[in-house]
Amino acid sequence: MKKKSKSKISWTNHFIELLIVIIGVSIAFWLNNMANKSKENQQEITYLTDIKNDLKKDSLKLAFAIRFNNVKSKKLEYAFQLIKEKAPIDSVLIYVIEIGNYNFFSPDNFTLTSLLQSGDLTLIKSEEIKKEILRLVKIYETIDFMQKNFLQALDENYFPMMLTKVDMVEFKALDPEFFYNIEIKNYCAFTLNETSQHIGTYKNAQSQVARLTQLIDAELGK
Repeated sequence: MKKKSKSKISWTNHFIELLIVIIGVSIAFWLNNMANKSKENQQEITYLTDIKNDLKKDSLKLAFAIRFNNVKSKKLEYAFQLIKEKAPIDSVLIYVIEIGNYNFFSPDNFTLTSLLQSGDLTLIKSEEIKKEILRLVKIYETIDFMQKNFLQALDENYFPMMLTKVDMVEFKALDPEFFYNIEIKNYCAFTLNETSQHIGTYKNAQSQVARLTQLIDAELGK
């Protein structure tokens, strides 16, 4: 009878020890998960804060790009008028030269790029914010594509042409009649159309930046 009692006690002790180990491991896992969640929460806050700061800079850049291109459009429209009126070549040249004048938007998207390339987008809990981030990145890609295409058109056509038609040192037309013909009118029309598209896309980006900023503010304010 004593041997059976000792056996029962032994099994009970083993069971208690096993239970303690299980509880200890469970607590360790729980604490580790809590630590990881806390770390991920802090990473999310850091990302959202950095993105918000970048968006603030982008908003200012976009506003400037819109103002710049609106002024450029008005100058090119005036160039059309001067060409039509056969105004003095010096006046025409001053405004036609605006074709090659540009200010391109370059976003502060280092944080967004890092977020996407590292796979850390999963750290952002809000599905709506993730969707709007991807939408903004797409708009930025569209802007970059448009700007590069326009610059390529200038490099391959407009700038080489101007080097043969204008003395850049004296800023004097070498072939005044050229600046009243259909070719220069087409250059003006092409640039006006491109500038209008740029303005529209900049405004679209501006709205998206405001939308994303609002969502981030709401998320950080929780």
